[in-house]
Amino acid sequence: MKDTDFSDESTTQALWGDLPTENLDETEPEPRKERWKIIFPWLMAFLISVVISASTVLVYDRYFATRIAAVDIKGFIAAQRDLYVQGKISEEQLRQNIEALDKTIENIPVNVVVIMGDAVVRNAKVIKP
Repeated sequence: MKDTDFSDESTTQALWGDLPTENLDETEPEPRKERWKIIFPWLMAFLISVVISASTVLVYDRYFATRIAAVDIKGFIAAQRDLYVQGKISEEQLRQNIEALDKTIENIPVNVVVIMGDAVVRNAKVIKP
């Protein structure tokens, strides 16, 4: 049996084809650039989606989500009555305090549901004039 001699250049070329003869480490930055060209648009899409989602949730929570607030009208009127009976406030001050309560209730945003303070057990914002 004859030993095959691979030192012949034509035999080597026939077996391996045209392989690049330059150093492969010199061409390494090109695949990195290609990977970055693929990753960058996906990364930007992800970041933009996160920013838009977060801002949407914040705007909804701030301006559209329904909130519950309580107004203790019964306690307010009792306190004003006691102050009036004791002579600590005049009739005009009593009217001004009641008007201040009315203005406070009217200035509550539309996304806030107002209930009586007597119905609230806990965890509700209590509005005071």
